[in-house]
Amino acid sequence: MQAEEILAEHAVMVEQELRRLFEERGHPRRLYEMMMYHLGWLDQNLKPCQQYPGKRVRPTLCLLTYRAISGVYTKALPAAAAIELIHNFSLIHDDIEDKDEKRRGRPTVWKLFGEAHAINAGDGMHVLANLAALRLREYNVTDERVVDVLQVLNSTVMELCEGQYLDMSFEERLDIGIDSYLDMVSRKTAALMEASTHVGALLATRDQGLIDNFRKFGRRIGIAFQIVDDMIGIWGEKTGKPKASDIRKKKKILPVIYAFENASSGDRVKLEEIYAKDKLSENDVKDVLEILEKTRAKDFSMNKAGEYFESALDALKSTEIRNDTIKMIETVSEFLIRRKY
Repeated sequence: MQAEEILAEHAVMVEQELRRLFEERGHPRRLYEMMMYHLGWLDQNLKPCQQYPGKRVRPTLCLLTYRAISGVYTKALPAAAAIELIHNFSLIHDDIEDKDEKRRGRPTVWKLFGEAHAINAGDGMHVLANLAALRLREYNVTDERVVDVLQVLNSTVMELCEGQYLDMSFEERLDIGIDSYLDMVSRKTAALMEASTHVGALLATRDQGLIDNFRKFGRRIGIAFQIVDDMIGIWGEKTGKPKASDIRKKKKILPVIYAFENASSGDRVKLEEIYAKDKLSENDVKDVLEILEKTRAKDFSMNKAGEYFESALDALKSTEIRNDTIKMIETVSEFLIRRKY
């Protein structure tokens, strides 16, 4: 089975669990309509539609981890839904903070409904994530384990906030090194990937060594995923965002940081002058792309993503589980670093 087929199959399971959550709520209607619009269930006129909902990578990893250990999916479904809601609430807030007007090719929630309503919709989705996790009790998960899951999820949200703060604070600085970058993405992106595999393992076993290896896998594949995302943010064409959008926003992403550290003295001065501007012109973007080319920043970033990918697979092998579900996890992992969107 191909990675995209695996993701699509598990997205259906997650979708069903998410819709059950929303069926229990409906007033005030517009609040939930904003959330459903973001999830791709409603169009701009708030009519039912089937928009591309995203890859659903995180809940898929949660489900696959649980199944790799237990052989079934059942008890992981509420947790997988919670993880997807956390991811999406963070996206709603990120779009406001980054002033992104488009996501997946259509207006973001704040652009369509206003910042204040979008903040409220994001906050509401965060609470729904915790309520989704509490549904684990309906699957005969002990209260002790439910509390453990909530501890992981809420600690992860705190890490997401820390990572987002660091990411935004880096935009106005020129002294960001690769170690600082890796610390930031470890929080902003990899923490939720780790939570996905951590929670899946936590629900399936009491073997702490096994849980730790799945956690390591999640964190490392999350860092690889973000590095590839950085490359797509510069060179990708299928993201629903303008090409080189992360350069226009002066994001301190890995290829740019590497170029700052490895450019010639003249090119470094040029980069500093460009990144000191309030707004970049098309010529500025072109100059940055040329310097990235000269320093081979794309090759370096791809190699770094490959290192974390291999390290993630090492952690997966350390689980000593050998079955078809582990093979599915490996297939999805390879897709995450080979993807173009």
